[in-house]
Amino acid sequence: MPLPKQIKNGDMPDADDLMANFNWLASGKGVKKDTYDNLLACAAAAPAEPFLCYATDNRQAMLYTGDSSIGTNGFIALGGAL
Repeated sequence: MPLPKQIKNGDMPDADDLMANFNWLASGKGVKKDTYDNLLACAAAAPAEPFLCYATDNRQAMLYTGDSSIGTNGFIALGGAL
């Protein structure tokens, strides 16, 4: 899911556009941080929507791909404790 306001290099966005993007990220649509089980539940709630995340219990940075046939339940470890 893209940011609500698309801002390109060279654009001079106003505060409303910037705040819409900051609020979108603050609502958890940016990088999610939680236990692996809770991240699995988040992925199950919107299975086709990819997201970046950090599993606090596994200490891993991961990407949820939006496709459960890729990686482990749709998650690919990017780094951290393996």
